Amino acid sequence: MTGNELLNEAKSMFATGHTKESIELFTRAEAEGCNPVTVYLSRGAALLTIGELDKSIDDFNRVLEIDKDNERAFYYRGIAHLLKNEFSDAVGDLSNSIMFNHERGAAFFARGLAHAELDHTDESLQDLKTAIAFSSKEVDGFANLFGENRTHFGKSMALLEGERGPWSIVMNEDEVNKLKKWIEN
Repeated sequence: MTGNELLNEAKSMFATGHTKESIELFTRAEAEGCNPVTVYLSRGAALLTIGELDKSIDDFNRVLEIDKDNERAFYYRGIAHLLKNEFSDAVGDLSNSIMFNHERGAAFFARGLAHAELDHTDESLQDLKTAIAFSSKEVDGFANLFGENRTHFGKSMALLEGERGPWSIVMNEDEVNKLKKWIEN
């Protein structure tokens, strides 16, 4: 197999849920000299999916060494930091992602969670309200990545609970329930 064939096969394996196999193929494609940005970004996303957070961050760092403005690398690295409870780092990376792509609703949602965990209620409210305005499809897909990691967002859930929760002032019940679904499901 050529490098490009390996890369295409790796992408196909990842897309069909064969994540570990895709990681091996991405690594082989890297050894064959395939585009390093594509390889590192794709392998990093696969590593993120299986919870190999430090390894995924390493790959996203490699992307950013080559392409300092790579929005997707900032986004995925921000998600990895969020899942590691490195909320300040997550806010920084997700802010960079949003700066390059104002249409990534999941970045607003993730940054909103990070802000909530840092007790930045106003910033969290603004980001989560913005996330609600985007299509649910992207954020639903993002929320599915969390697995059992969603239990890390206790402060976020506390802000949504009860009639006196700060978010109930600026969000209606449907919006609050949508956010709860994204965090809990």
